[in-house]
Amino acid sequence: MVHGPWRPVGVTLSSFFKPRRGAIPGARGIAPRTSLVREAGKYWSIFRIELRQLTAYTWDFVLSNGTIVLFFYVLLQVWKVTVGPAAVSSLNGEALDWTKLIWFLAAAQTLYFAVQTEAQLDIENDVISGNIVITLARPYDYLMARFAVVMANTVLSFAVAFPAAFIVAWIASGAIAVRPLGVVAFIMAFLLRSLLYFALQAIAGLATFWIERSTAFVWIIGLLILTFGGGAVPLGFWPAGARAAVELTPFPVMMYYPAKLLIDPEPSLIMATLLRGGIWLLILGGMVWLIYRRALRRLDLNGG
Repeated sequence: MVHGPWRPVGVTLSSFFKPRRGAIPGARGIAPRTSLVREAGKYWSIFRIELRQLTAYTWDFVLSNGTIVLFFYVLLQVWKVTVGPAAVSSLNGEALDWTKLIWFLAAAQTLYFAVQTEAQLDIENDVISGNIVITLARPYDYLMARFAVVMANTVLSFAVAFPAAFIVAWIASGAIAVRPLGVVAFIMAFLLRSLLYFALQAIAGLATFWIERSTAFVWIIGLLILTFGGGAVPLGFWPAGARAAVELTPFPVMMYYPAKLLIDPEPSLIMATLLRGGIWLLILGGMVWLIYRRALRRLDLNGG
């Protein structure tokens, strides 16, 4: 799922901030855009550039994200061998039968594969190479620009991974065990998960200011989300003590709760997902802000 670093093609970012031809600064009757709208426009432009680059090689992107089919198939075989379709409904802790379990796993695999894992590596490379100094001089926030690039990759990955998982789940179960409300709730939770995932990536990437390399965290973060997030084994099947422990981490709201929403979009579960996600977004977002500010101060002190 590595798609390479972000490189605008055929256009420079500075061109987005030039006044339009024919525009008259201060002309009456033309309401100036607010600062917020202007800032949002910058990152929207970065998002579109990255999206255009990715869609220029559509089939390469689709094939590189098609591994979800193989991984999903292997996971289903593991469940068949270790538990068996008939025994799933008798397991304590989750009101799941074999069909619902298949669709839960389909959602979980979508959440796992619809990511841009190299975002952290891009930040790390920018710090090590010194490119971050050049980027900071540009008229946009470094992390927000990175987030726009990440979201372009994430949205396109989701557009490939979710239909693929949907088709495999439909074939494997012989039924569509989801409702439109579940799909909408799942997409909302997916966007929230994307924010949390980027926050973790930013923290790991910015750690390069203090440690030599943080490359290993790419795989560690993904493994923690899949395992302790309940992506392979739903948390309801876990021992009570183990589940209570992982509920104190952000991983369940990045995997288990969004996947559960696809098959069981109950209002209470939607609210619990939004509440937990909002709390962790504040915590991780605050950590990113503090680390980023300290990193910039460290850069200034070292003459960067």
